[in-house]
Amino acid sequence: MKISKEFAKRGDKVNGSRKKAQHLQARIKRDVANRNRIRIIYGFLIVMGIFVLLGVSFAFLRTFYATDLYQTFIYDWIGTAFLFLGGLTLLLFIIYFSLVITLKNPQKISRNKVFVWGGTGIICLISGVFIFQELSSLTINSVRDMKDYSNGVMKRDDLKVVDVYTGSSSKITLINTEEQELYLLERVFNIEEGKTYSFTYLERTGNILNVEMK
Repeated sequence: MKISKEFAKRGDKVNGSRKKAQHLQARIKRDVANRNRIRIIYGFLIVMGIFVLLGVSFAFLRTFYATDLYQTFIYDWIGTAFLFLGGLTLLLFIIYFSLVITLKNPQKISRNKVFVWGGTGIICLISGVFIFQELSSLTINSVRDMKDYSNGVMKRDDLKVVDVYTGSSSKITLINTEEQELYLLERVFNIEEGKTYSFTYLERTGNILNVEMK
């Protein structure tokens, strides 16, 4: 009886030590996973900050250092692209966060909150697809217009202006003609509705390079 009790005690000690070891291993795994998640989160935030900083820098160059409308177009396109990338990075960060909460739920939050985060991730995914398409279209058209400009290929048409839209806080002017929409990135020309002008512009993006009165 004494021997069996001693064996039982030893067995309990062994089982207890095993449970402690398993608990310690699980805790170490959780700590490692949490540290990795923190690194990923910081990575997202750093990359997003870099993109936004570059976008703002090119907007600064556009405002103070562009010497003509073509340089304004280049700075505007690059700055806008970086801001789009910053927005995409933010959406990817939210999607990653929602996946961690939905699939892992390390903080053990309630099921309702898990569903909310899952829905947020889906909305961000849809928004990210839309922004990516806009960015791709902007980049492809801008690069092609740059190639045309370097080869001396530009559109020049006499067009009658139907509407002119100017934003209160933006320097960009949207000009609606009888044939298409054009964009004047700086208000260096006085464009009036109902008049006909000779526009020199980039075909794909519709950015105006020069305007002459007819």
